[in-house]
Amino acid sequence: MGPCQTQLIPPEEAAVSKPELSQASGRGTGGTPPKPAYERIADEYARQIHNGSLHPGSALPSQSEMAERYGVSEIVIREAIRLLKSRGLVRTVPRRGSFVAEQLPDNHGALPQEPVGEIERIRATPDPILRARLATELSTQYQIRLAELSSIRQAAIEDAYTAGLTATEIAQHLGLTKSRISQIRHPKV
Repeated sequence: MGPCQTQLIPPEEAAVSKPELSQASGRGTGGTPPKPAYERIADEYARQIHNGSLHPGSALPSQSEMAERYGVSEIVIREAIRLLKSRGLVRTVPRRGSFVAEQLPDNHGALPQEPVGEIERIRATPDPILRARLATELSTQYQIRLAELSSIRQAAIEDAYTAGLTATEIAQHLGLTKSRISQIRHPKV
């Protein structure tokens, strides 16, 4: 297998599957919200790198192949790759793709830290440029989570409309004042 060829792990062998990734509104283990799809995909590739299924220097599938495999958009895949890069597990080469890092960090098997710990780690980074880049990457991850939460909120509001509640009733249940009722978007009919 050449340096640019990709070793694809068949979906039946992968720990992350399309049905699992589509359960964004379900609950995770122990009553915690499930991780966003990009984190679950990144965690799957981190496991493959850690257990030796993907060797240093080997190419990851293309973004379009990964998107098709997991049933997600390429934006989600780009975020997964960005997360893997921030963990030091992959490197990207423009117009060639993403590759497993030749030199893996000592903690390459570790899963991501809790957000507060991650913020403290970034704050303690001595190099100001690296600190700014890490802060930007974490900010992007939070923005994606906020967008997902907004989507979940809107779906719940639409379910409340379907159940027969009015915008005023929904706003009251959400603790919104009358001036904030306009925050409730009516479902598309």
